[in-house]
Order: sequence, then structure tokens, then C-alpha cells
Amino acid sequence: MNANLQVCIRQFPHDVVNVEHFELREVPIPSLAEGEVLVRHQFLSLDPYMRMRLADAQVGRFAMKLGDVMMGRTVGTVTASRDPAFTPGDVVLGWGGWQSCSVARAETLQKVEPLGDGSLSAYLGVLGRPGITAWLGVVSVAQLRSGESFLVSSAAGAVGSLAAQMARHIGARVVGIAGGAAKCESVVEQLGVHACVDYKAPDFKERLADATPGGVDVLFENVGAAVFDESLNRMNQHGRVAVCGLIAQYHSGEPYAFKNFPRILDRDLKVTGFRIDSNKDLHEQASKDLRAWFDAGVFKSWERVSHGLENAPEAFIAMLQGRGQGKTLVRLH
Repeated sequence: MNANLQVCIRQFPHDVVNVEHFELREVPIPSLAEGEVLVRHQFLSLDPYMRMRLADAQVGRFAMKLGDVMMGRTVGTVTASRDPAFTPGDVVLGWGGWQSCSVARAETLQKVEPLGDGSLSAYLGVLGRPGITAWLGVVSVAQLRSGESFLVSSAAGAVGSLAAQMARHIGARVVGIAGGAAKCESVVEQLGVHACVDYKAPDFKERLADATPGGVDVLFENVGAAVFDESLNRMNQHGRVAVCGLIAQYHSGEPYAFKNFPRILDRDLKVTGFRIDSNKDLHEQASKDLRAWFDAGVFKSWERVSHGLENAPEAFIAMLQGRGQGKTLVRLH
């Protein structure tokens, strides 16, 4: 490698993200200091939380500024090291960002082994932060039990699709919410859930009621706004709501006036927001369970892979717009 290709932040988006908010740069690869490692990235993970981080940075709540490399989780191969814990050829997870390679402190990297088929992408999906996030919501926050009814929004997304399969494995009756008839059909046929409701349908309210005739015991919420509002109306007495994301509100940042908010009170609902980095003490157990389930064939890993770092902005925008299904990745090498 003679140079490092990077995608940097040109402007902070005020509403909808577009490709003009990013710029492509080529910079020299810096020399390593003691304790540093050079990593050549193979895959870059694109995730909805990145939109929120851009909004946070714009108002000073998150440490990103104009001109910075866009943040992101990566998996790749060590090509040079000045730390005895790593040698060239090691495969590592890190926060390398939107660039073809990165220099990282050794303590920020996690060594992993290629899976049986030689792949690495699962470490950014089912065996990575999306999988851990799904586990936290289903197992720890909601404490889902066999025989209960489980509703998950953004059921075709990276986290939602894993949460749906996890709930099915536990023995719940699983209903998904997704955008578009074709996507709903894939959720049912490929993930094995009992039903999936198209939130874009004009009769979404009626369809959701038909799909959840016995109500909902556990809601795994990824969308927010009107989808969340209508889902609250389907909750059973003493139901549990795990709030993982609010992607419908990430673009505008405008508050949403809930019509069914009283359901939280009159049905004694337990509503819990959670973040992956606020539950680090549970990551080890989550990773053990995920690997066991993965090896047992519990999960179908959906991946939408774009090729080339220059296509990362468009892939990110497509993910935010709900195009595609499953985990969004960019293959760099």
C-alpha cells in the first residue's frame, strides 16, 4: 500500500444525507509509533447510528469535525506492527473508519479468527455489534420467554432481522414490520417469522391488528414515530418495550406527537431504552450465545455488500432510505 484512500466529512447534513456531504481523499500512510498497528481493511460496516453521530457532532455532542474521516467499525488484516501482541497476517476488529487502512493503538483492536468458510463479514454482523445489540434487547432487556408474542420493527434491517430470528429460536410467535410487500415476503419466507406487516400500506393499522390477534407481549423498537405509535396500541397488559433505535426521526430531528402514549400507563408497560456501549458487562455472554447459535445454524445472515470505498456514501444513503435488507457492508479489498 502506497497511499490511503479516505472518505471524509465535507458538510454536516441538516436533514437528508446526500453524497455531497462527503469527499474522497488520498493521503500518505503514516509511519508507526511504538504500540501502533497498521491494518488493511477488508470490510467496513455501515449502520443507522452513524446518522445520529453526524447530528450529535453538528451540535458538539460528539467528537467529529469537518474534514475528519467518517467513523465506522472495520475488520481487516495487520500489515505492520510495533506492538508484540500483533503480527502481520493477524485478523482484527477495530474502529478504522471509512478508509482503506488505518493506524490504531494496539489496545483498541480485537484479534479474531476467520470462520470455517474463511469469511470475516459476520464479525460486523451476527457476531458483531448488531448481533450483540439484538441479544441485549431480546434476552436482557425484554427477557423474552417461549410462547410469548414478539413484534419487531425494521425486521429486514441488520439488528431487526437478527432479533426476529433470535425470538423465533426462543419459541416466541414473531411478527415483523418492514417497508414494502417484497421485503415483508422475504422476512416471512427467509427468516421464518409468522407474519410481517408493511408499514407503507394505507391500511397498516388494520394489517397490524390482524397479524397480532392476541396482542403483543414484547416490542423490539427500531423505527419510532408513527410505526412505534401504532405498535404501542397493540401491547398487552404488562408488556415490555425494548427501544433500540428511532431511525424515522434521525433525519429531521423533529419530535413526534404520540397518540397512543397513554397505553404505557393504562397497560402497565415497561419501556426501556438501551445502548450497546452502556451494557459492556454483558457483551461476553452475548458473544458466547451468538457464536453457539451461529454455529448451530440458528441465523440466516443477510448482507448487502457494496464494493469499493468510493461507493460507501451511496451505500450509506441507501441503507438510511430502507433499500436492501440485512447488514450493509462495503468490501474494500
